[in-house]
Amino acid sequence: MMHTRPLDERDFLRHFLDGLHARQRALRGSRGDVWRPRTDVYETDSEIVIKMSVPGVNPHEIGIDCNGEVITIYGVRRDPSHDAVRTYHQMEIRNGYFERRIAIHKPFDPREARGAYRDGFLYLYVPKVAEVIHHVLSIRVSF
Repeated sequence: MMHTRPLDERDFLRHFLDGLHARQRALRGSRGDVWRPRTDVYETDSEIVIKMSVPGVNPHEIGIDCNGEVITIYGVRRDPSHDAVRTYHQMEIRNGYFERRIAIHKPFDPREARGAYRDGFLYLYVPKVAEVIHHVLSIRVSF
């Protein structure tokens, strides 16, 4: 007979984190591969711009998180023809889970960030501010 007990806060957190790590492993694939898209980060007078090369990625499969001065952009590029392929003769295009963590060492406001997806590039425009704004949030990019 199996005995169960109610979950305390530590058990709940451990269970939640185990589920989160399992989902990340599923996105990354069995080998845990993570590819890193080519990315430019530059400033204008009013904002910090992140330009990431992600051709073939469905914009709805891109996530952006901000924690302190680190912006994390992640997602999945799927290969729709993968099931039909019998043999590869050359394979250079990375598919699967991708992730880039970008540290911004200037004060910025993630709450006012906006994004665009054009010609295979993700553009994230993050306004600069005079003082650091401390928030942890996810940024939803509309396309």
